[in-house]
Amino acid sequence: MTITLEIPEAFAARLGGSPQELSKHALEALVLEAYRQNRIAGPQAAQVLGYSRIRWEQFLEDHSVLEDTCTVEDLDRDVETLRRLRAEGLLGQP
Repeated sequence: MTITLEIPEAFAARLGGSPQELSKHALEALVLEAYRQNRIAGPQAAQVLGYSRIRWEQFLEDHSVLEDTCTVEDLDRDVETLRRLRAEGLLGQP
């Protein structure tokens, strides 16, 4: 699918690069945001960008994205587990 994106010249100049590079960066940004929103999985995102697994992991690191991020629900579950273990005497006090 081809999509045309119009951006102001001043913005394009700030970004620098050729139209092909800008197109690549736009696709990367779109894929990265879809990944962050859990709309696409890592392997599929890497495939869309034509990246190997190693290159995908480097891309995530370059953009400060953790691949196995915790959700609020994960953290709540962990806190509840710690409270239960502490109440059962299986953990020391903090």
